[in-house]
Amino acid sequence: MHAVSHVYDLPVTPAMECTVRGRIALPGVVMELHHYRFRGQQGGVFSSPRSFLDLALSPRPGRPCGGYGGMEQGRASALGDVLFVPARSELHTEWGEGEQTSICCGFDGMGFDHDGPDLSSDALQASLDVRSPTVREALRRIAGEIAQPGFCSEMLTQAIWLQAAIELQRYLRGSARDGGTGGGGMSRTQLQRIEDRVEQPGKPPSVAELAAECGLSTRHFFRQFKIATGQTLTRYVADRKIDRAKQLLRRAGPAIKVIAWDCGFDSAAAFSAAFRKATGLTPRQFREGVMH
Repeated sequence: MHAVSHVYDLPVTPAMECTVRGRIALPGVVMELHHYRFRGQQGGVFSSPRSFLDLALSPRPGRPCGGYGGMEQGRASALGDVLFVPARSELHTEWGEGEQTSICCGFDGMGFDHDGPDLSSDALQASLDVRSPTVREALRRIAGEIAQPGFCSEMLTQAIWLQAAIELQRYLRGSARDGGTGGGGMSRTQLQRIEDRVEQPGKPPSVAELAAECGLSTRHFFRQFKIATGQTLTRYVADRKIDRAKQLLRRAGPAIKVIAWDCGFDSAAAFSAAFRKATGLTPRQFREGVMH
């Protein structure tokens, strides 16, 4: 184990303790396994002369969030398990008490022999939650090589890292390309984040949570959502609930009360009333109709 990280300068405080459990250093990149212990609520500004890529191998404590424009006025977004911070950028972050294990990579530029272009606001937003299965899997494999080195570990890790760096660039460039809003409203990236959250089983997310996902204040979120979709958030969520209920009712298995919970309703009665108002049929009538 190592006492000092070579990825970035870690502050030594009574509230935070970091143990470096392994390291592989290659030309232009240092990769380390970190185990953190956080005492009490945490917060601060992260900035480094090198770019930084992190995969949380265990859940980040509390409700981690961050933003490049500061934490005020609804600018903060939820942090994903894969986080990228460009060199010399200032990321304001908050997270909770607990322990966390991460694979952390500090590298020059954007991971190649030259610096990449400045990231757009959409790419910066996407960097807070890098939703690339290929990047995630590459970082997991690197963590495995650090934890249990094998034959030609450094050579293999270098090849895996090159893949991760290329896929990260593709992801960020795609986010910038797809992020334009045209005549106003939200980017496609932001709308996809909203859809992903609303589609999750159980209670729908609050407006504050969705606004945070998009890095917007609640008031600005309402206005931009209406411009982008042509409907209110309430109507959008209600339509999504009914669409999901129809999909589940077409299957023979789930009980109606289970579907009610899955779609975010407090009870089967509330679900039945909302479904009948939207379709003119009760959930049972709808199921019987599609089954015959």
